[in-house]
Amino acid sequence: PQESIAELKRRLQRMKALTELAKVPAASAEASAELQSRLKRARDLELRIRQRRAERAKAEAQPSEESSTAAGAASEKVPAYQRFHTLAQDVPPGLTLPYKFKVLAEMFRSMDAIVGMLFNRSETVTFAKVKQGVQDVMRKQFEERHVGQIKAVYPESYWLRQEKNIPTFSSTVKKSDYQLTLEPVLGEGEKVDGRPHLSASRLLERRKEFNRGLVDIVKRHHKPSLTPPLAVPDDELTRWHPRFNVDEVPDIAPAELPRPPQGDRIATAQEVLSTARGVMTPKVS
Repeated sequence: PQESIAELKRRLQRMKALTELAKVPAASAEASAELQSRLKRARDLELRIRQRRAERAKAEAQPSEESSTAAGAASEKVPAYQRFHTLAQDVPPGLTLPYKFKVLAEMFRSMDAIVGMLFNRSETVTFAKVKQGVQDVMRKQFEERHVGQIKAVYPESYWLRQEKNIPTFSSTVKKSDYQLTLEPVLGEGEKVDGRPHLSASRLLERRKEFNRGLVDIVKRHHKPSLTPPLAVPDDELTRWHPRFNVDEVPDIAPAELPRPPQGDRIATAQEVLSTARGVMTPKVS
């Protein structure tokens, strides 16, 4: 009987094991179906998200395409290489300048920026204002002889005058004193709201013109210093000759600046007395 009971237990365990094995495929089939259903929903959701993103990107890109089309139509009128041709012209890199010429070029750059700022504000540009501004920027002494050198290199840069009755806001300079004034030379078309205006692009053109003037001065000293002289035209020169010492180029002779009229000079009391003594006839006894 005990053996039969043990045999029955073994059979019962085998039957349970077979039953479990029989249930596994069914359970895995249900899980597989559930998994397939979830994957399908995930794919549908991902597809809807992609469609919405594509619609949003298309809606955002439409205004930019319209603006780029308008910009392209405007740029077709004048090509960029023509509109900015003057800004692309520069001195060849091999034509280096003496150090003193580089300092003068930097002085002109600072001076022109200050003159342009004051001129565009409709202020009378005096040398005293420009001198203080240039010295603050460069930390170097700036004198009238530098203005003369700038005028010698670039004669068409400024109108220079001696004027009086200009507010000075200074205890050392009187309103009745003559002062050197500067006005940039501009073309007829360089106006804003009906009055002349020194624009940023014009400042850049003037700076390049000044640099070309400095290079031309060095070229005038370059050719005579060589024996035999070079046969290369000046406009085709790309670098200085190795035997040419750039830093030995002499200083630029300053151009003559306007001077205050001597007839309007205020005489001192001593000068008045001296003049009166010369005019009075001696007393005859």
